[in-house]
Amino acid sequence: MSKLENMHLFVKPGCPYCAKVDRFLAEAGIEIEHRSVADPANADELVRVGGKLQSPCLVIDGKPMYESDDIIAYLRTV
Repeated sequence: MSKLENMHLFVKPGCPYCAKVDRFLAEAGIEIEHRSVADPANADELVRVGGKLQSPCLVIDGKPMYESDDIIAYLRTV
């Protein structure tokens, strides 16, 4: 399993798009820190970083990336 640094993934429990990204991560053997927006501190951080409370959101070096398909496409390249 490969752990990617300088990025983390905001997720929401029960979110099918978050689950889609998680399935890809498991299949690809990629490990990324997860931060659940069910925790108010994480939700506040996501809004500060990206301007909205939407998940999944992959934060790469402080820059947000939304949309599960875009996140998966990006992760295929790293």
